[in-house]
Amino acid sequence: MGKTAVIAGATGLVGRELLRLLVESNTYEHIIVFTRRKTGIRIEKVTEVITDFNGLEEHTQYFKAADVFCCLGTTIKKAKTKEDFRRVDLHYPVVMSRIAADQRAHSFLVISALGADMDSRFFYSRVKGEMEGNVVKEGVPLIGIFRPSLLTGEREEFRAGERAADWIFGRFSFLFKGGLKKYRPVKASSVAAAMFEFAQKEKTGVHLISSEEMNESPNSFYK
Repeated sequence: MGKTAVIAGATGLVGRELLRLLVESNTYEHIIVFTRRKTGIRIEKVTEVITDFNGLEEHTQYFKAADVFCCLGTTIKKAKTKEDFRRVDLHYPVVMSRIAADQRAHSFLVISALGADMDSRFFYSRVKGEMEGNVVKEGVPLIGIFRPSLLTGEREEFRAGERAADWIFGRFSFLFKGGLKKYRPVKASSVAAAMFEFAQKEKTGVHLISSEEMNESPNSFYK
């Protein structure tokens, strides 16, 4: 019997790449996609659950013994308010991890950010740090926290800061060495590959995966 995967944020930058990997893999027999809008995928092993994420507790049955991938994330600009930002980047991932623990999920993998720290004076980093701490408390046997630097890839919405960073890195990549290596931008496809590979390992505990590691071959994490 193949495994079950639950993925939230499948229409986002990393989520799209991860969903493609899950669909192409023979490892997963069932893929449950929690999404606000249809993905357009019509594949027998994919089940879409359309939700605004405020009613996740109504769908707990899908989490049983699954690998749970949380790729949710927004920006203050898109969320409009700090409260709505916290709802997407903190509340929803924590609720998902709680359900995953209750349903004896095999693993919970979540995208955080470089510099996440619940004591940070920066709101974004503080929220990410709070999310990490609360996810860990829920006690899923295997927890993977992925802390990418700047994500690159084809987004649906335009982000001027990311385009500028792409331009800078493209011309000054030689500067991102030594202590600056952790700030090197990482492709969304590399994050997705790292998450996929991580979920296949029979291990337990809490693991932090850095942006630098994601820029390397995912298989190197587990040698």
